[in-house]
Amino acid sequence: MSAATQSRRLPPRKPGAGSGLMAPLFLASLAIVSAVFVVQVKHGNRALINEQAQLRQQHDQLEVEWSQLQLEEAAHSSHARIEQIAREQLKMIEPRETVMVPANGGAR
Repeated sequence: MSAATQSRRLPPRKPGAGSGLMAPLFLASLAIVSAVFVVQVKHGNRALINEQAQLRQQHDQLEVEWSQLQLEEAAHSSHARIEQIAREQLKMIEPRETVMVPANGGAR
């Protein structure tokens, strides 16, 4: 063999160097990292689902409160209630007769 052919050859492997063990270790570490990532994503997803359920419950409570407030507003603004307050608190009464007052003070 010539010197050029020998320089192109790879050196022989040393027995027990562990080069055949690197690929399985790398794949195992990738599997572990992937499993940890899956667990983190699932945990985050469950936390978001719980938060969504709480927000929906809060939304429902606010809707009920809003409906009650609308009913209360309607009750407070009814004509009968306003008339009652005018009579009792402001001592207002309906006029018995209509009096017309001329705009120019009565002089013709």
